[in-house]
Amino acid sequence: MPSKRRPRSRRKDQPHDAVFKTFFGDARIAQKYLEHYTPVFIHSQIDFSFFRKSDTAFISSRFGISFCDVVYETRLTTGVPARLLFLFEHKSYVPNQPIHLQLLDYLLQIWEDDVKNSRPLSLVIPMVVYHGEKGWQPRSFQDYFPNMPDDWRAFIPDFYYLLTDLSRISDDIIQNKPDSGYLRNLFLALKFARNHQKVAENWKKIFTFGVEIYRDDRERILFQTLTLYFVNLFDMPKTEIKELGQQLPEPEHSWIDAIPEVLFEKWKKAGRREGLKLGREEGRQIGREEGRQEGRQEGLVTGREETIRLFIINCIRKFPEWSDAEIATLAGATEEKVKAVRDSLKTP
Repeated sequence: MPSKRRPRSRRKDQPHDAVFKTFFGDARIAQKYLEHYTPVFIHSQIDFSFFRKSDTAFISSRFGISFCDVVYETRLTTGVPARLLFLFEHKSYVPNQPIHLQLLDYLLQIWEDDVKNSRPLSLVIPMVVYHGEKGWQPRSFQDYFPNMPDDWRAFIPDFYYLLTDLSRISDDIIQNKPDSGYLRNLFLALKFARNHQKVAENWKKIFTFGVEIYRDDRERILFQTLTLYFVNLFDMPKTEIKELGQQLPEPEHSWIDAIPEVLFEKWKKAGRREGLKLGREEGRQIGREEGRQEGRQEGLVTGREETIRLFIINCIRKFPEWSDAEIATLAGATEEKVKAVRDSLKTP
């Protein structure tokens, strides 16, 4: 009998998954990926006037819940009645088992959904974005069946997937792709995400959105997500964020300068006010010091909860199709907290 193995924990990959899904959940960014990182014969035949994110969620029951799989629906420019779905699968490690097994799980779910809704079977193009340390050497599914007689290979299911291996793409190539939009920022962030020093050295490249910036809530959410991504990865303090933010032009400088103000200054001020109040009541230096410490702690908790609540509200309004689990992962909150906030927004 095969040995039973516990499912691989995805906890350490959740920050990567969350930032990936936030960016690729934006249709304009997904379109830039197709234009810059897929063969011409694919993106040249896509009708981008009909290109939308699928509302159907596909969860791999065999491999656990993934927060990074994004599906888009489109059609061919020829007008051929076809329903195309692009399945984006992000990985931060080279899988030990054939990725075909996981992708096939998603393919079957999509086709089952087609049958359930009386649609023709969808053509699905799996696309894998990888940012691990080791290079990924793609293999066909038939490669996992060595020494098989050629006439038997017809019984082995096989399909292709497109791989974007960021470990093999230089940062200059990513940086200099024309009109790649915020995809450039995401890919540079993922490429350097395992090296704190590299992130600091390339901060300006990662966080400069460029002349195409729209200066609306969409960009603010993307920007805040990138910042929280690195805060979660490296436990970056306020001083480092503010210092690195000095490198950025406007409006990026103001945006990143405001993030630690929201995350830290509100807590600090609330703590100072409460601490001074308690300190005056004690009337002694030790009382003031203890009061400040207690007040700061209380202020940290109160301010952090309010900041998380506001961020959850922004995510719900910007990405209404996201599940409570997905938003909880990005915001660093519990699913119960997200559900409570969602329910409060429904109350007239």
